[in-house]
Amino acid sequence: MDELRKIQQVGYSTLTVSIPKGLADELGLKQGDGVLIRGEADGTIRLIPAAKSKKESYATIRAEYVGSNELLSKLLVGCYALGYDRIEVVSKGRLDGARASTVKETMKRLRGMEMVEASDNRMVAQSFMDPTKFPVDSLIKRLQILVSKSLDDVIEAIDLRKTGTLNEVRRIQDEVDELYWLVVRQLLVALNRREMAAEVGIESPLHASGDRVSAKTLDEIGRIILDVAEELVRLRGKGTKMDARVTASLAKLASKARSAFNATVESLLAPDIKMIEKSISLVDETFDIEREVTRDLLESGEYGYSRVLVSHFGQLARYCNIMIEIASHRLLRKTSKIAAVQSQ
Repeated sequence: MDELRKIQQVGYSTLTVSIPKGLADELGLKQGDGVLIRGEADGTIRLIPAAKSKKESYATIRAEYVGSNELLSKLLVGCYALGYDRIEVVSKGRLDGARASTVKETMKRLRGMEMVEASDNRMVAQSFMDPTKFPVDSLIKRLQILVSKSLDDVIEAIDLRKTGTLNEVRRIQDEVDELYWLVVRQLLVALNRREMAAEVGIESPLHASGDRVSAKTLDEIGRIILDVAEELVRLRGKGTKMDARVTASLAKLASKARSAFNATVESLLAPDIKMIEKSISLVDETFDIEREVTRDLLESGEYGYSRVLVSHFGQLARYCNIMIEIASHRLLRKTSKIAAVQSQ
């Protein structure tokens, strides 16, 4: 409950404000304790108990109320994303083999979580990760590297003669998923524990919302590339022979999409007007090639199978536009030679 307190002056240069006793008791504060005073970007003042030790947070899921193993997995991932340090799955009766396997396999996908206890009706996972060791921008950069590697593998396999590398795309996407949920966890933990936000590179809640969307966009782009890889494997399995002209067109489109993707993520991580302009130009060029290739395929009346691939690369470029929008907003949050900004 909010309570208005007036600022008092003590001596010539010190201003003080008292903390309501009920709030002090709730937070375990007593006379003589140190309090860190921090001015926030939104104009508020934050008081952080200097000796405050983080209490372990935990969540318990009652398995008998969860209908499917798929939902159980989603709930476990949700607990992880929300920053719980300890996640328990309990049941009135015995956890069957399929349910126990779901818990174990899900925990393997969540970075920093380890199974520490397992019995017939109870399974416990614990986080051993220090959040400050994983700055969000570093995680997004890692996502870029992984997705770009998948795109390289797909481009190499477009002629259907070197599809062996496509097996790696699935493994990479599994790691992309893992890192995406780690980014979400970092962001939500930082918003909940504002004192550590700066340590993971979060300047403000506005920054966090952009990072959440960007990470999800990167995850979706990774899935598009996985779809392309699986389509190429399917075509190879059917014995499809890719015409040299079609291969060249697809390779041109994919290469331009890769350039657009890499430039876009760079503009996101270090907003710069020239890089943003470059990203926009590359995305537009990707769309031009997509339209050109689609038109050629439709006019020829052949190679219907390749239109699916063309559509995927076009969708990749459309996702890039989301990150360009976020990069543009970040550029405008601070005064630069492009724009002067001030708070009202």
